[in-house]
Amino acid sequence: MKTFNVYKHYAFGYQAVKIGFSWPGFLFSVIWLFIKKLWVHAFILICGIVLLTSIEIYFNNVETSVMVIIIEFGIYIIVGLNGNKWYMNNLKEHGFELLATVKANNPASAIQQVVNT
Repeated sequence: MKTFNVYKHYAFGYQAVKIGFSWPGFLFSVIWLFIKKLWVHAFILICGIVLLTSIEIYFNNVETSVMVIIIEFGIYIIVGLNGNKWYMNNLKEHGFELLATVKANNPASAIQQVVNT
């Protein structure tokens, strides 16, 4: 079972966010950030990727390519570690109120637990 924070907005309903590492954030960083409407984070990530790719193209050697891959992997780990926190903060900034923290198998079950209480 995973731990979720369940939020409610008067117009947009409920959202459940898992506490901890975000595998979708790690594996699909830019797409995940856009889906979660974390525009600033997505823009910064895209700029970083473009910068690293430009450096790799400019130097065009194996050492630089390996360094860029390691840095990009580190960036994806940062998104995985912090993505859910960023998403929770974004929900709060947009008027969502934290209702409860519950243990559930998935977000839908977490919301159902809160609604039923």
